[in-house]
Amino acid sequence: MSSEMIEIGIRAAREFGFPCLVLAVVLWLLREGAHAMHRTVVVPVVESHSSFLKQTAAAIDGLGRTQEQQAETLRELAAGQREIHAIVARPKA
Repeated sequence: MSSEMIEIGIRAAREFGFPCLVLAVVLWLLREGAHAMHRTVVVPVVESHSSFLKQTAAAIDGLGRTQEQQAETLRELAAGQREIHAIVARPKA
């Protein structure tokens, strides 16, 4: 800490009072702590969450394609079953 900063602190303490100076220092320390926490905690969590959402979206797209294929297969099976039913249900001559 430079002597100029100490001088400014002493002048601020005389003008505003010691409790106000302590409050200002505490607020500044809290600000610095919040800034450090943002860089080390919040940013990595947001990045990993974004990555998770992208992976989830890709998985959901894959599930949608699979369901479309299953629906097409079921349509084909149903058509075949109808043909079999029509053949079996014909009146015998």
